[in-house]
Amino acid sequence: MKLSTQVLPLLTTLTLASPIDLSRSNFHRLFVRQDIQTPINASLPNVTIFATGGTIASQGSSNTQTTGYSIGLGVQQLVDAVPELLNISNIAGYQISNVGSGSVNETISLSLAKMINAELAKDEISGVVVTHGTDTLEETAFFLESTVNSTKPVIVVGAMRPATALSADGPLNLYQAVTLAGSPAGRNRGTMVSNKKNPPKITP
Repeated sequence: MKLSTQVLPLLTTLTLASPIDLSRSNFHRLFVRQDIQTPINASLPNVTIFATGGTIASQGSSNTQTTGYSIGLGVQQLVDAVPELLNISNIAGYQISNVGSGSVNETISLSLAKMINAELAKDEISGVVVTHGTDTLEETAFFLESTVNSTKPVIVVGAMRPATALSADGPLNLYQAVTLAGSPAGRNRGTMVSNKKNPPKITP
């Protein structure tokens, strides 16, 4: 899957080793910084997105279809749709799963918590965002609140309409979530849910 030619020069991500052996699991790091000519912007926070699927990663056959859509967009495509993210953070991403939230089982949840704990243990990471389906979004947020041991922001975010809809809410929701994950104001507040109806009052 190739990165957009507009996004590639801007997409700078972290390449430090992870204590999790991704080669022996179903998870993979989607963004890898390989071009040393595009260094990380040291003035921006480093935010990692963990994508699990849900409506925020869904697409319909037309821009008026808001039911019966299919899940299939990856974390790269979610970031490509919101290039403004790269003005407020250095983004890295993991594709944990790509399923409806009703299919987020204990295997996915436990692995997600383990990977988030490992990521937040890195000094250079400011916070993380989890993209998720809305049906069980609160359950996952509660689980992460109970299993993630960090004072850094953990933001769970979803959408009510697919990415292809005329009134898609996912891009703004994701932007708000990354803004909060990268802000010092998001620390020591536990796992939070960000959505369009109740946007975080945080300035990038």
